[in-house]
Amino acid sequence: MKTNRRDFLKTMGIATVCACTGLAGFNGCKMIKGVSSTAVIPEDSYQLAGNLVTINLTKAECLKQTGGAGKISLKNEDEIKIIVVHHQPGKYKAFSDRCTHGGRELNYMYSDEILQCSSFGRSTFKLSNGQVIKGPAEGPLAIYPLQIVDNTLILTIA
Repeated sequence: MKTNRRDFLKTMGIATVCACTGLAGFNGCKMIKGVSSTAVIPEDSYQLAGNLVTINLTKAECLKQTGGAGKISLKNEDEIKIIVVHHQPGKYKAFSDRCTHGGRELNYMYSDEILQCSSFGRSTFKLSNGQVIKGPAEGPLAIYPLQIVDNTLILTIA
């Protein structure tokens, strides 16, 4: 059977779209790079000393109101990404800011009390304990213990 150029290109185009769609569904957040819409905590608002991160809450505007969230990227031997959420008045939580499926950043969904992967796969995690609710992610998020002293959050990262 003879195929003209137009039919060949049409068939190849459809095949390419199908293949890409299949790969996106299979790989989820590994395939499409996701960057969250979470505000970046300014570098002059936090310090890293050993395994402690201190965040000055008077300087971190994104964390002042309940429902706020901010992210930090610590550039040491291993890049550590942290998302901090102000989930109740005077209460904060800190998690690894990497989806356990593909390593993409997370978004805090205050009204739903979840963290959600910012990429295609949309893995979703419980705010209460970092456990997976749905998605291709199979493991929970790392939770960083923290305490509040005056207007400072102190996170332990190791």
